[in-house]
Amino acid sequence: MDESQIQELRRARLADAIQKMCNGNVTAFGRLLGYSGGAYVRQMLLGNRAVSEKTVRHIEGLRGMHGWFSLTAMHDDMARGFDFGAGPDIYQFFPVELRLRPDAAGYTVWPDETDEDVPLSLHKHWLARRGYVPTSLLALRLRSGGMEPSLNIGDIFVINTAEVELRDGQVFVVNFYGELLVRRAQRDDGGWWLAADNLDQVRWPRKAFGGPQCVPIGRLVFKQSESI
Repeated sequence: MDESQIQELRRARLADAIQKMCNGNVTAFGRLLGYSGGAYVRQMLLGNRAVSEKTVRHIEGLRGMHGWFSLTAMHDDMARGFDFGAGPDIYQFFPVELRLRPDAAGYTVWPDETDEDVPLSLHKHWLARRGYVPTSLLALRLRSGGMEPSLNIGDIFVINTAEVELRDGQVFVVNFYGELLVRRAQRDDGGWWLAADNLDQVRWPRKAFGGPQCVPIGRLVFKQSESI
């Protein structure tokens, strides 16, 4: 691999590190590296600054990050089929799967092995106008019918993991006791509820939100659907 390819792969691994260590919060990750904020890290993500050997060693010195930028890890990234050469104007998102645990607030991100689609592409201007940071976004595929007709099985949607404060009427992905729920947040009688859009409320009843094992993962900000 030449230097440009190495930098593309390092940027991809950097984005994954930010998601792993700080749930996509670039500012928090920058401070973890000793910077005052996330500006320097964002420049690396955009390709305006190189991901240097010093930065690589610093990140790999963090707990749980040993070997993060190894050639083996970067080759594994390439094998997933991600296109890291789209350039700074277009950000591409391949659907992923989230592995959850009922006793943990976090999650791990895995590639969607069954996915055969081209990536979902969003322009940086579209993201910037809405204040979305690309490294905070995840693309998921809907696998249940609870949100029909708003979302249909097979639809691809994007969540912003930087938005975990419930908002009335907005759709969120929630770790509900180890189950991944896509539901609309509802404020009712002083409490929060997770409601399905499906009219079959017997099969898809709304659930009370609360407790340490009920954790929002992100707000739905974009969908791609073949249903009209």
